[in-house]
Amino acid sequence: MAGRKEGGSSFIQSALGRITMILVIVVVLFGFARQMIIPKSFGQYGRYRGDSVSEVASRPVNYAGGGNSTCGQCHQNVFQALSSAEHGKMDCQTCHGPAAKHVAKPSEQSPKIEGNAELCGACHKDIAGRTDQQIATVTLQMHSGGVACVGCHDPHQPWAKLGGRS
Repeated sequence: MAGRKEGGSSFIQSALGRITMILVIVVVLFGFARQMIIPKSFGQYGRYRGDSVSEVASRPVNYAGGGNSTCGQCHQNVFQALSSAEHGKMDCQTCHGPAAKHVAKPSEQSPKIEGNAELCGACHKDIAGRTDQQIATVTLQMHSGGVACVGCHDPHQPWAKLGGRS
């Protein structure tokens, strides 16, 4: 009987040894993989990578600085109309896209805008839980019948073509 107990105990010790060895290998592999995957500067500022600031700063500038006043230097009429309209608080580049190249070379880089339902719908589509008092919303498929938004609305003064806001 004593032989069986010792044999059973050596089997358990052998199994525990194997499990321990597997766990050690898993922990070592995890540590190695973590060192390879996680950037060196991770954790420099809490949960953030310290190198991310310099990486972002090295990217080329696409947006023109100065907000709407930069656009207003050349586009005074549009700037005047926009400043008193619903979209007056929005930056021109929200709809027209990045304009740094246009500001640098106006005749070569003209921002294009479609004025279609996809662009306008990014803000104005009917979203559950958002009221018409927050942002004027429409059910895009039913509202225009396929006509581009700019066919009825001037994006700089959305209610102007329709005789004012009701």
